[in-house]
Amino acid sequence: MQSERAALRPLDQAALALVALVGEYSLLIMPFILGAMMDSNHLSETRAGQLISLQLLAMAIASVAVSVKLRAGQSVRPLLAVAISAICLANILCTLPVSPAVFAGARVLTGLGEGAVMSAAAAAVCATTDPHRVFSLIGTAVAVVAALALVATPWLVEHAGPRGVFWLLAAVPLLLLPMLPRVPILARASESSFGLIPRGVRARAAGLLFAFLLLWCGASGLWVYAERIGTYQGLSVQQVGLWLGIGQLAGVAGPLAAVWGAPRLGSRVSLVAGSFGMAIAAVCFVFGGTAWLYGIGSCLASFWIMFVVPCFRSTMAGLDGSGRTVAASAGFYTVGFGVAPLAVAAITTEGQGYAPTGIFCCVCFVLSAALAAGLRASAPVEDRHAATPAADRHAAAAPTTEPHTAVAQANENSSRGLSRISD
Repeated sequence: MQSERAALRPLDQAALALVALVGEYSLLIMPFILGAMMDSNHLSETRAGQLISLQLLAMAIASVAVSVKLRAGQSVRPLLAVAISAICLANILCTLPVSPAVFAGARVLTGLGEGAVMSAAAAAVCATTDPHRVFSLIGTAVAVVAALALVATPWLVEHAGPRGVFWLLAAVPLLLLPMLPRVPILARASESSFGLIPRGVRARAAGLLFAFLLLWCGASGLWVYAERIGTYQGLSVQQVGLWLGIGQLAGVAGPLAAVWGAPRLGSRVSLVAGSFGMAIAAVCFVFGGTAWLYGIGSCLASFWIMFVVPCFRSTMAGLDGSGRTVAASAGFYTVGFGVAPLAVAAITTEGQGYAPTGIFCCVCFVLSAALAAGLRASAPVEDRHAATPAADRHAAAAPTTEPHTAVAQANENSSRGLSRISD
């Protein structure tokens, strides 16, 4: 029985980061998935955006469903294996000449698998001794893989056709299946009764989740339509891929800055700075009108999103050591990511520019910053025995094999390990 957070070796941390990447991989090349759906299935931009939103809605449903089913001492490895297999099968279906209904169902199945992977992997990170460092490592992996994928995907489309994008999405997750045995079992701190969490903590967790949703709503508006925004400004598809790849390389510095800066700045300042940084990036990216400003906007957006996401998630882990808030954040993340394509499709007239998209994204980032600025510091969530008298708590600190003591010890470890990122 696992009573404390897992102290992972570097190889185990890398494996966990790569497994978590499976849930986000399609989002990294979403601009090219949008184009592949339009070209291979002769869909309009609006219809392709709707399918992306449907996939992201499925991701949100799966991630929330997984987050409420997590239990202490649970192994998420079987769930990850099933979810990864579903992702592979769904993307293989998308390479075949299937009916529109089957194609839409395959995108839904992809979303369900990716949502389950994101939620389970995020909860597993909360079972480690230093979630902030592991979340930052995941951010670094995202930045590096995205930089490679954004440069390689246009080449793949050119030589293998638009359906090659779906073959890539099917193949990559299979390569990571051997890493599942290194995913840690959920810590005893993962068992927490929501009804016993103090109301103030629940309110702050809700504020964080909605700020996270708005952040990704704005980021999705930029990201999903990044190819269209670039080509409207006169860039070729290859130039768009090159600038986005360069931007992802610039994003590698974001998680490193989060590891160093967030403990010194405090969570509130880090979250506000990241959200306002994204607003500045959106202005350059959408309204610049030149390749250089498009590239600068890409670099700024990648840096700030890679900086602020580990700060959001580690703040959630510090507030709620059960891992459920972080797991639920995958659902809010995908809802925000899914709302943006629908909103952008509704407010943008095809062929007449993307100024409404830029305004929409900036508003989302400013609102996210406002929510983060209004958060107050709070103590981490206590377990169901936290309200016991002092004598009982001292007794619980003594070595024992009782389950309630294991929970108390794990929560104490959670509080100590994450206090440095709190305000």
